[in-house]
Amino acid sequence: MLKKFSGLLALTAGPALVLVGLLAVPSAASAVESTGQIRITEWEYNGSEFAEFTNLDTESIDLAGWSFSDSAAHAGDVDLSSAGIVAPGESFILSEASAADFRSEWGLADTVKVIGGNTQNLGRADAINIYDGTGTLIDSLSYDDQSGNGPRTDKASAWPSSEADLGANKAAEWTLSTVGDAEGSWKSASGYIGSPGVSRFATSSSGGDGGSGGESTAYHSVKINEVTSANDDPYHDAYELVNTSDAAIDVADWKQADSGSTPAALDAPNGTVIPAHGYLVLLSNKGLSSDGDAVKLYLADGTTLVDSVSWGVNDAEPGSWSRCPDASGTWSHTATASWGASNATACAGTIIAPSDPGDGGTQVPCQTEAPSGSGPAIAGGVAWPGSQDWTVADHQCEFVTALSGQDVSGLDIDPATPNVMWAVKNKSHVYRLVKDGDLWVPDTANGWSTGKDIVFPSGSGQPDAEGITVGPDGYLYATTERDNTASKVPLDSVLRYDPNEQGTVLHPTDQWVLTADLADAIDTTGSADSNLGFEGITWVPDSYLTANGFVDQSTHKAYDPADYPGHGTGLYLLALEKNGHLYAYALNGDGSFHRIAAIDTGMPAIAETQWDPDTQRVWAIADNTSAGSTTLMKLDDKGAFVVDVVYNRPTGLPDYNLEGFALAPNSTCVDGVKQVIRSDDGNNDGHSLRAGTIECDLGLGSQGPGTPSTNPTVTATPTTVAAGATITVEAKGLDAGKTLTVVLHSDPVNLGGVTADADGTATLKATIPADTSVGAHTVVVTDASGAAIASTGITVTAAATGSDGGAAAVDPADGALASTGSDTLPWIAVGVPLLLLGTGLMLARRRRAARGDA
Repeated sequence: MLKKFSGLLALTAGPALVLVGLLAVPSAASAVESTGQIRITEWEYNGSEFAEFTNLDTESIDLAGWSFSDSAAHAGDVDLSSAGIVAPGESFILSEASAADFRSEWGLADTVKVIGGNTQNLGRADAINIYDGTGTLIDSLSYDDQSGNGPRTDKASAWPSSEADLGANKAAEWTLSTVGDAEGSWKSASGYIGSPGVSRFATSSSGGDGGSGGESTAYHSVKINEVTSANDDPYHDAYELVNTSDAAIDVADWKQADSGSTPAALDAPNGTVIPAHGYLVLLSNKGLSSDGDAVKLYLADGTTLVDSVSWGVNDAEPGSWSRCPDASGTWSHTATASWGASNATACAGTIIAPSDPGDGGTQVPCQTEAPSGSGPAIAGGVAWPGSQDWTVADHQCEFVTALSGQDVSGLDIDPATPNVMWAVKNKSHVYRLVKDGDLWVPDTANGWSTGKDIVFPSGSGQPDAEGITVGPDGYLYATTERDNTASKVPLDSVLRYDPNEQGTVLHPTDQWVLTADLADAIDTTGSADSNLGFEGITWVPDSYLTANGFVDQSTHKAYDPADYPGHGTGLYLLALEKNGHLYAYALNGDGSFHRIAAIDTGMPAIAETQWDPDTQRVWAIADNTSAGSTTLMKLDDKGAFVVDVVYNRPTGLPDYNLEGFALAPNSTCVDGVKQVIRSDDGNNDGHSLRAGTIECDLGLGSQGPGTPSTNPTVTATPTTVAAGATITVEAKGLDAGKTLTVVLHSDPVNLGGVTADADGTATLKATIPADTSVGAHTVVVTDASGAAIASTGITVTAAATGSDGGAAAVDPADGALASTGSDTLPWIAVGVPLLLLGTGLMLARRRRAARGDA
């Protein structure tokens, strides 16, 4: 049943209006009574400061004697009587600017009631209170984004995410406005985003659904989905409607207008019936301007607005101005059109920057932070063993919630279902994503279409959750570093959730609070490290740990799972941002825990970790603090985790704040590669997910008992050498008497064989082939099986030339330890070069607050 309101809603928001979709909301969710119900429906505290109030009653309300107050909460502070009689569904505005200036800023018609000149200004942490003529408080909204109670509205307004949020005084549940959102928000003349004067919670019963009369609300299922201002037949000045309902809708009697015309009959060369969950392409009855225009769709009465959209200069051509995703998404300029079909393919393709994004064309409305600076890459890294060019893997602005634009941090592909990936936001929200072609999109089943909030065991709070993994029990395990409602207090913990819980909120079944146990690493009481806590989490099976001789640092002996009854069948590794370490914990079913080890990853800070069952390694992931480097960890012969190989960030992957990392299993390999996904916490360009590939066989060597007792290292002298000249390669930390081969990459060229002496050192003088290409190369030392055990980078310059123009002669090396030349030993194909050199460069950690997630 739908809640209905009497009277006609006929507000005009001017040509700047992007979207005014009138939504039907189930009455069971209503927080509004039917008598005297004026509700706060929008606010912005800075810039174009205003508060919007809407009559959600079934009768008109006379505002004589009504008043407003801020956090002073004093009836009578600001008189609202001049709003007069407010009709059912009508909104009015209280603004700091004069009424005339406010209407001009937002392009509002004179019919929108604006009370200007409010001197009781709104602050960043404040309240909005409205009183009736008797001084009775009718509605109140307190907010403070710095404590997690609501979004920050300095550049865009906020509005209730659902009808249940009306009158509930829960600003944390409100949504920050973005252009083309469900509230129909648009940009003001100065670039602020909002929808003052209209509210999607104000419905009208005066219209019909295609001329049938009565109180039908079927038209709420119809949205404008695509539009073009191009003059290319057969879609010249075309627009597309999408029907989200389960029944066909006939729009024969509906009307349409552009930005300035009077509503008139539709131009419908393709008929007037929109199939259930289908599309209908119409032509505008007025020419649409490439300099910016609008399409407005009305019911037969010509006054009930069904939907509208506007665009700027050249935003609707070439290609189309399209919703991404269909029906409910943000408007984007897609380079290709998709008439009569879903916009999914077009939205996944090239997106053209809008003409007036408000920031010089570099940022979209849902972007939460600009690209930040980069620290140096981890020393000794080699080329990423997969695709260098990566692509976006989500729809633009797909992860917007009431608390933030995107902020997607942790990722984990479900080990039981590789086409399912879990994503967590550090603003207390989890998504179940499914593979849709080349994209990962929210699952539409079981209430997951917009994700679900997560809370603490108390049923409240906002977990700052940046890591997520699927445990062996199928439950979700998420890390926290604080409660965002008390953001200056560290709270490093692990929460366990049942992903099958019904409803829109997941409640934890267990929590392990580890803060005090980290006193040797962080300030556990002050605010200094409240945002430098746990970033990632992964589960490692006991079978791997015991087979490779993992040492329990708390007992100084081989790890024995039987020592920790109730912990399950593996340990959880938690990534601590403050020092770049991994912490191995046994998490017991009764809520107790035991720290098994602290693992130095060689990173100054860490953003994510993943167990890789295919390589039997642990990934340690850096964001742009270390230029996006990734490290594979293995167990050495002493039972300690050590760095096996460091990979540089793929050259085509931007150096953004890439916090999440998910790896597809080898069961999905095609042509020797599989997918890897990274998440951008700052959702630059409006995208959180980017995907590339990695080789399924990384050519890694052995680990555990029997591996070298020290980590081999290799150096090359000089590090810059001309083609045809000689270098000296020295490897240390080897087993005495071990036979090795030195190979030059990228195209494998055997430089010679060498044997380690009694001290575990091997030295080889080798000639770089004269035809070696100019540029960066890698010298790799391999064992008898061809597995790489150490590597280092060199730069090859052009060969020196003699007087006759040929290559200058180079004396052969006279080292007694090896023979050189490509014909000395068979060529050896090496899977992937890798290296650990030292413990990496330490970088002073920049504060996360600079990223905009404070």
